Amino acid sequence: MDMNNTKIGKILNQLLSEQNLRVAELARRVQLPQPTVQRIVAGVCANPQTSSLKPIADYFSITVDQLKGLDPIPRLDKIQKLPLISWQEAVHWNTKLTASTDEHVIADLPLSKHAYALRIHDGAMEPVFPCDSILIVDPDVKPKDRSYVISLMHNADIPIFRQMVINGPDKYLKPLSPDTEIYKMLRLGNADNILATVVQARWNYTG
Repeated sequence: MDMNNTKIGKILNQLLSEQNLRVAELARRVQLPQPTVQRIVAGVCANPQTSSLKPIADYFSITVDQLKGLDPIPRLDKIQKLPLISWQEAVHWNTKLTASTDEHVIADLPLSKHAYALRIHDGAMEPVFPCDSILIVDPDVKPKDRSYVISLMHNADIPIFRQMVINGPDKYLKPLSPDTEIYKMLRLGNADNILATVVQARWNYTG
């Protein structure tokens, strides 16, 4: 396998992750055959033609030389690859830092080495945060009043995603869902823990 082709594939994978874009959708947008784009992404395309690389580079607002790895892409230098972990793993993440899968998301903002991603699995924060959307969270960011947080209640095994509201000496976890029969305001006690602060959300809409 040509090392130059491997470098193109690595860079293109970073660009795809940066925009949460699939190969098929990229091929459609740049009007190239999907198998061609797939081979470039995999790094197995023998001597990819400039006519194939140029529309891809243009789409990501870079040059062909940057796509080939000959020139740097400054915005990729600050990109972090975050593990997309399960909610159960979030409980002990700070001590283990090992994910059970190789799923990940790309973040381009300052984060600590403990940062990770979660996929929303319930409707507690809808309609603002739709189910299946991705949360970027950082345990090293101290939450403030109205921050969105990942919390573990003392009598629960799985953390929850809520907005923290501070009222004098008391702290509460507020759901945004209008379904108050299922999702209720909770008061944070001494045995409850804030595991991490949400620093970014990526909404996934279906339909």
